[in-house]
Amino acid sequence: MRKILLMTLVMLVALFATAKKKPTSYGKGSGEVYVFGVSQALTDTVVFVTTINRVDSLDLERRTKFLPFRSEFSLQLKQYMEGQMGLKHQTACVFYSASRKKLSKKFYKIKKRYLDDKDKRLVMLDEQRFVFKHPLDSNVKE
Repeated sequence: MRKILLMTLVMLVALFATAKKKPTSYGKGSGEVYVFGVSQALTDTVVFVTTINRVDSLDLERRTKFLPFRSEFSLQLKQYMEGQMGLKHQTACVFYSASRKKLSKKFYKIKKRYLDDKDKRLVMLDEQRFVFKHPLDSNVKE
């Protein structure tokens, strides 16, 4: 009985080890995603926060709910800060959700954190200054 159970277990492990992972499609989607970004130099007291932007033709990954092109979105913000604003050594991160309401809660929580911090100065980047674009439509290169 133990041998049969052990053989079954070994066969299951071998089956899962040889299964190929389904490739993800990073093309244009049919939905929309809301995104905002935060950028700061770790040695500086100024924190830049973008407004919430809607990005069309983009779907979150079905199973994991991750944002495709996450690194490209943060790279867009980093390139803007270094190129247009002339700031070096910026660290940029993006927050996203399919629901604007959920993302608004996160946005105000982060905004409040930096407004309450006496050592940090918050600068808002409105939509006239910076807008996230779908990475397949922009010239962002890693």
